[in-house]
Amino acid sequence: MNDTSTHETFTLDGIKFDLTFTYADTTGVEWVWTGEQADGVPLMAQKQAPGGCETPWKLTDLYWELGPLIKIHDRPSPADFRAAIDPDYAATFAAGYIEDHIAAAVAPALTAHHLPPSPLEQTGFRRFIRSLQKGGAS
Repeated sequence: MNDTSTHETFTLDGIKFDLTFTYADTTGVEWVWTGEQADGVPLMAQKQAPGGCETPWKLTDLYWELGPLIKIHDRPSPADFRAAIDPDYAATFAAGYIEDHIAAAVAPALTAHHLPPSPLEQTGFRRFIRSLQKGGAS
């Protein structure tokens, strides 16, 4: 089984687990490290235990019973997205390039004439209904 453990990592069968992350099992339950170990194996607890198991599991048992375990990454913040798209976002913003202005300049305003005609208009059905409402055929 070759278990090795350091402060914030644990290796099981060649798979290195970073214990600072949350892991999801195959049923979708999220597990976090409690910061404790039993027999050199990290203890994992359900992230949201109401209605679930509040007893910590050894990482090895969790892996073999409900694995594989999938690392859940934190969702990037808006600042992370801006840095990825424009590393010098502050200078871009200061120059006056604001998202609202960019969106207004790029996206045309659509009006009714941009839409295809209604299939009912194409077949004349609405014209027929209107003629009945007016009391005469056209």
